[in-house]
Amino acid sequence: MDSVNEYIDSYDDEKKEWITTFVTFMRENYPNWEETIAYQMPTYKFLGQYIAFNAAKTHFTLHTLDYVMLDKLKEELSDAKFGKRCVKVKYKNKDAIPILFDACREIANRSMISETSDFII
Repeated sequence: MDSVNEYIDSYDDEKKEWITTFVTFMRENYPNWEETIAYQMPTYKFLGQYIAFNAAKTHFTLHTLDYVMLDKLKEELSDAKFGKRCVKVKYKNKDAIPILFDACREIANRSMISETSDFII
């Protein structure tokens, strides 16, 4: 799979709906982030940070290196499952979408703040 659009087109139903929702969110809000397929999933890279999405059989997964955000999401998404660098949300939990959008925004904001603070003397 070479492009994010091909990834989206490979799914249907709720998987496609979730992936499309998050890819659209990233494209609209972070057009300067590099969009690529990494580890067979849509990935957005910026300043050493990344956000990636995966449509699994029973759940949607958001991947990030932002461990602080993952800890925060553990408090906000009590019914989600967590891996080392990811949060897994059942497709039926559509209430999680705005929470995950906020997480993406916070990850992006932290990346931009850390970039500017590197140049302060």
